[in-house]
This record gives sequence, C-alpha cells and structure tokens, in this order.
Amino acid sequence: SCSVQDVELNIKRIHAVSKADAMLPFLVEDAARSEEEVEASQDTDRPFPRLGQELRLDNRWMDLRAPANNAIMRIQSAICQLYRESLYSQGFVEIHTPKLIAGESESGAGVFTTDYFGTVACLAQSPQLYKQMAIS
Repeated sequence: SCSVQDVELNIKRIHAVSKADAMLPFLVEDAARSEEEVEASQDTDRPFPRLGQELRLDNRWMDLRAPANNAIMRIQSAICQLYRESLYSQGFVEIHTPKLIAGESESGAGVFTTDYFGTVACLAQSPQLYKQMAIS
C-alpha cells in the first residue's frame, strides 16, 4: 500500500490556480442509470436526464466513474494480470518500447510531433524495431 497515515499537514496558505466550474456536466449517478430507468422516469414530475453519447465522450473523465465503466476496467485489468502471470510463469519477459522517439519512425508519413521538454519528439509508429532488437 502507498498510504501514509501518521502524517498531519498544517496548511497556512493556499492558492487556486484555476477555479473549476461550479456545475458538473452531469452526475455520476445519472451515468449509472439504465436506459429503462431513464425511460420510466420521463412521465414523472422529476425525470432523469438523458445523457447522449457525445456528452459522455466529451466528459470521459466523469463517465469513467460510473460503476459499469469502472467494472469494465477492473475486469480488463484482472484478465491482463492473469495473462501476465501465466506468461511470466513460462519464462516470458514483458517489453515496454519507447512511445516518444527523437526522430521519425517508419517512412515518416503521418508523424505526430510534440514538444518534449524543449526538444521535438515524435510518436513511435511501431514497436517492431525495438522488439526485434530485444530478442536478438
């Protein structure tokens, strides 16, 4: 665990760099409701809001907090863990290749560039070269 429980902070001053909107785009509870629940509520005095796909994708950071999406991530993580454990027990090694590189990879077509601490970096197009080097 990474928890630290025996430390107490005494804050004397705090500065807000950027204030968050007071109104969230939607509530996690609304994202957790089934379409049937939303439909059944439409004839009541307080219908539940309909959350369209565009709203949910534009605010993915909120949508991922819905219990169903959280469960999907946990299941994916557990499956990946089982595969890792099985492969590790057979002597396999997991290789993490660079995602950002100093120059263009492949043919240079469609290169995504970004500023990486004042240096131009490119998104690696394929891990093939690095994986071939690792097994040679």
